[in-house]
Amino acid sequence: MVSQRKAIAIIGMFFAVAGGAAWFFGQTIPAFILWGVAVIIMLKINKKRR
Repeated sequence: MVSQRKAIAIIGMFFAVAGGAAWFFGQTIPAFILWGVAVIIMLKINKKRR
């Protein structure tokens, strides 16, 4: 079973990869939105660690 923190991290990495794919296909605004969500998720994980 995967812990909740690892599951959230996997979702964050999914958003980061999706942002890279959107950037590759020339969709800059969706890419920034996806990367923003990924950054928020990663900051949330770091906040839980403390």
